This record gives sequence, C-alpha cells and structure tokens, in this order.
Amino acid sequence: MTIGGGYAGKYVVSVTFDNLDFYNLVDLSKPEATEKLVIGGQEGLYSTKMSVDLLRCLLAARTFSESGKLDSLLSWEEDKSLVTV
Repeated sequence: MTIGGGYAGKYVVSVTFDNLDFYNLVDLSKPEATEKLVIGGQEGLYSTKMSVDLLRCLLAARTFSESGKLDSLLSWEEDKSLVTV
C-alpha cells in the first residue's frame, strides 16, 4: 500500500499485491476529470476520483495493515497506470 499527498486534505491510496496490477481507492461521487497533485514530491495529473479524504485514507490503511486486504466497504478500481506526467 502506498499513500501520498495530504496537501489540502487530498490523498492518493493505491495497493498492489504483485507489482503488476494496482488498485486505487476512489471516491465515486467525484466527476470524471483530472487535477494536479503533488505525490511523493512530484507533480502529476491524477483523476479527481483518486483524490480521497483523510477518513477514507485511514480506513483503507487500517484494514490493509490488519488483514492485508482491501476494505470492502470502500470503492476500489483496478488501474495499471497511476499517473500521467
């Protein structure tokens, strides 16, 4: 699991179990668009729905750290490309 961001309360959470397939935590209430975010010190264009609040981020992290699984109460999308630079 990787968690990045934090500026203005926007976080990007992704998980991979094999370094080939990635699962991104998403907020499905957000529109299909992109926004510039700084993640890991690098600016990139991310889907707005990949930008989640701290509560979703912490719930995902807690479940993953306790069970090694994705939280089934949260929304996840499989995506092999996390960012367009």
